[in-house]
Amino acid sequence: MNAQQIITTDIDNFWIAYDSVNKVKENKTSVFKQLYLDKGTIGLKDFVKYKDFNEKNYVTAFAKYPEFWKSIRKNTLVSSKQIQKTEKALKEFKKLYSNQSKGNIYYTIGALRSGGMPNGADLIVGLEKVVGDKTTNTSEFENKTLQNMFQFSNPSLLGFVSVHEFIHTFQKGSEVNVLAKAIKEGSADFIAELALKEKYNSHYLDYGFKNFDLVRNQFKNQLFSQNYENWFYNSETNEHPDLGYFVGYVISKNYYANSKNKKQAIKDLIELNYEDEKAVFEVLNQSKYYSEVLNIEELKANYEKNQPRVVKIIEFENGAQKVDTTLKQIQIVFSKPLNDKVSINFSKNGKAHFPLNKIVGLNADKTVLIVETIDLQPNTLYDFYITNRSTKSLDGYPFIEEEYKIEFKTKE
Repeated sequence: MNAQQIITTDIDNFWIAYDSVNKVKENKTSVFKQLYLDKGTIGLKDFVKYKDFNEKNYVTAFAKYPEFWKSIRKNTLVSSKQIQKTEKALKEFKKLYSNQSKGNIYYTIGALRSGGMPNGADLIVGLEKVVGDKTTNTSEFENKTLQNMFQFSNPSLLGFVSVHEFIHTFQKGSEVNVLAKAIKEGSADFIAELALKEKYNSHYLDYGFKNFDLVRNQFKNQLFSQNYENWFYNSETNEHPDLGYFVGYVISKNYYANSKNKKQAIKDLIELNYEDEKAVFEVLNQSKYYSEVLNIEELKANYEKNQPRVVKIIEFENGAQKVDTTLKQIQIVFSKPLNDKVSINFSKNGKAHFPLNKIVGLNADKTVLIVETIDLQPNTLYDFYITNRSTKSLDGYPFIEEEYKIEFKTKE
């Protein structure tokens, strides 16, 4: 039998273990381990192993966040109606995309480490990070990400999340750029919608359709970026987060609509090589998301031309061998104005070779980064790196180098 199973025994075991732990004063970790982890499904055991948590993490989390666990409980008790709905969608998915997968979905409860993971053909879901809503008490968390993790969440969407994530078990390869990431995520949204036979409602689809041209034009400038923070997982820094999902959803939906063979279109999206820039770009063009046919080389050349780069260092030539030890600051000139988050990495030669005392910041026109040096020692090689982790221009283009090394040696 090839029908996937949705396995929920870990949920019941978890709450039995949780209640037992709260009744005892000693040996809480061993009680929890015996009643939950030792009885766990294969899915839970793999989850614990790959995400690296254990009974101590659970018991610590119970003590630190008691109100959270009380408030999330009702939402983790997945109803038979929800399970039937998801099982029906998985059967429909098999019709949409022929496959021999015998992968199961394991609903588990982790130790707040992860919302889940694909595990070969299986999918593991950490419900405590998925099924919260606005009634869930997150006030005990110190971390802002955890405080806001249910800002756009709804337990009624568990079936959708499950099918979306299950689709990812068939998709191969890491994403070569923002465009590939968008299609990978957006196609999982779109195909899950087809499998569930109902419209998916989300904050990013709502905003994206209301601001269609604005989002489309902004995305065009960043197709080739490998920095995802403008488009994904950015609810802390962006008022309208996760718009990469919206872009990928529309591209996938259009690609499907424009294809004569619908089943083949779904196969194309699922089996797309997301590491192949040209193949990904071809899906974009065939979707007609942009009215004109885009030229990949032209677009890429324009993109690279707009990426900020280091033009020069005012105080010395990069790589200089006789820099004066009296040097108190270094001014790094960039090709265009930057945002305020310039990312700097330490020397790879150890602390003694890192020359910076503090980052003063950008000048008024934001093209020069001023950094203050430590007391420099004679005849010493110093180095540090500007990275593209958060360094980008004011108009949104990431720094052209993954790491740009600044190096100099002082006089004897």
